[in-house]
Amino acid sequence: MVPATARVTTPTDPNGRYPYGRQVLALTDQLNGTTSFEHAAALADQVLEPTDGLLERLAEFFEAAAEKAKESGHDDGFDLHYDLEDAASTLRGLGEDLHVAVDRMRALAPRPSGHQSAKTAVAGSGIGFPTSMPTTSGRIR
Repeated sequence: MVPATARVTTPTDPNGRYPYGRQVLALTDQLNGTTSFEHAAALADQVLEPTDGLLERLAEFFEAAAEKAKESGHDDGFDLHYDLEDAASTLRGLGEDLHVAVDRMRALAPRPSGHQSAKTAVAGSGIGFPTSMPTTSGRIR
């Protein structure tokens, strides 16, 4: 839970209860505001990277929620388990369908006249990473 003093409100979240949604919204705002396909690709990579990207982490979240629902031992808990497992599978399927989207976005950039390495371009992309997100429990895959 986020401390009350750290809560930021928005018109759709006047109580500041959804900091993770706000972080995704900030990423979307950055994507909408960029004029660089390289920067757009770097932002898309934050979502689509198959090991540490947002889609994979959301799939893991839904799997954990599915297991939690199953722990109830109720019929509805088992039904919910299957629904949440399907959601995780759908997210992973999206990741598989979009596995080359980052490269395709990067390829939309005009070819530079000078030689610039991809590593330098990404490092200078100006991605604003969250500075005060809650830490995880140290979970390692």
